[in-house]
Amino acid sequence: MAKEIKPMTVPEGMSMRGQEDLFTVPDADQRLHFERRVRFQAPLPPGLGSDALEPEEEINAPAPAVENTRIVLTRDGNGFPIIMIYTVFPWAWEYVGQALASTDITIDDRSRETGTFFVTVPRRYGLSDRDALIKLSLTVNGVQVAVLNKRGTALVDREPGQQILQRLYDSL
Repeated sequence: MAKEIKPMTVPEGMSMRGQEDLFTVPDADQRLHFERRVRFQAPLPPGLGSDALEPEEEINAPAPAVENTRIVLTRDGNGFPIIMIYTVFPWAWEYVGQALASTDITIDDRSRETGTFFVTVPRRYGLSDRDALIKLSLTVNGVQVAVLNKRGTALVDREPGQQILQRLYDSL
């Protein structure tokens, strides 16, 4: 017999996107006995990748104003700087593209499919190689923005990454 458990609690100062029940059983209190006539169809789990189809209402919904979207400059578990944008991927992509265009960072190319902006940064940011990637990744809490080396194989050093993301954050 399945038991219902208490919802997960989120530590103070943190938030979790999507706190609604994803797999609720319709009319659960009325399904005490198995009925052959009415067959329950389990819902499919939501997609987690940026290439997953967004629900139609999210795609066609008007853009939330950037000033009403929660954006946080923080660090990942290893101490590398990241930006968290608490919105759906399409709007985060739009916000980051517009913000980059208003900085001294040059967008050389972009791939929305991979969530990547290929950029060249001025020397003042301290990168040994001025080419880098601004990578957007969909997470369960929102969209994470990080700075990777030009091959996309590793995060850039903490200090240059912090300076680049600070500049981007100031423009968001």
